[in-house]
Amino acid sequence: MAKIYKKWLPSLIILWLFIGLLAGCASPAQSVNSNTNQVQTSNEGQVGKEAEKAADEQPTSTSASETAEATQLPSEDKDQDNAKATDNAGGKQATPSPKPKQSNEPKLDDPKTKPTASAKPTKTDSAATAKPVTPVATPNPVQTVTISIVADKDTGTVLAPTAVEFKKDDTVLDVLKKITRKNKIQMEYRGVKGGAYIEGIDNIYEFDLGAKSGWMYRVNGEFPNKGAGVYKVNEGDVIEWLYTTDLGEDIGAKFDE
Repeated sequence: MAKIYKKWLPSLIILWLFIGLLAGCASPAQSVNSNTNQVQTSNEGQVGKEAEKAADEQPTSTSASETAEATQLPSEDKDQDNAKATDNAGGKQATPSPKPKQSNEPKLDDPKTKPTASAKPTKTDSAATAKPVTPVATPNPVQTVTISIVADKDTGTVLAPTAVEFKKDDTVLDVLKKITRKNKIQMEYRGVKGGAYIEGIDNIYEFDLGAKSGWMYRVNGEFPNKGAGVYKVNEGDVIEWLYTTDLGEDIGAKFDE
């Protein structure tokens, strides 16, 4: 045993020293790990405090950013989106455009500021409300006849051929009265309608130049066989009053016997 003890004693001592050396190395490493854990724990505590502090301050900044976004005009979002889309397409970083100053003027597209729509006028039936159109009476065209007065050979023409307007149903006598009054020529007659008889014109009377003298009328070159008070004139008629000294034979009047 003594020999064995002496033989392994140096080896045991070396093994013992080696174990002690390992134990010494492990202790500082554990100390370092412990210190590291303490530093990490203190750092985590400080970070937690800072996180809590930041969490307390975050609502204010968030509300401020929300207020800024709420007051931002819709056109800004469109402009920024367009700018981002353009920069992303070119591969460049978008540069934020400066925010316009907030205006107190009401927005045109704000439904609160839109003018109230006025009530539309009620449609009415134009046919029912249209006033009746009064037909305008077109004036009848002016109708005229031509009249002349010729006395005996010594007196000659009393009235040269003159146009005279007449109305519907006017007679030769009506035209004679109108023209003599207008030209202030003396004229006298008796009777009415079919019994009307011209006694004198321009102070030249029947029987002034004999028993067969007197006034006769001719229309369109013919001597009508009716009184001047019933002979109705027509447009364009040519009326001649002639003084005869021989019952019309001297002026071309012929009557059937």
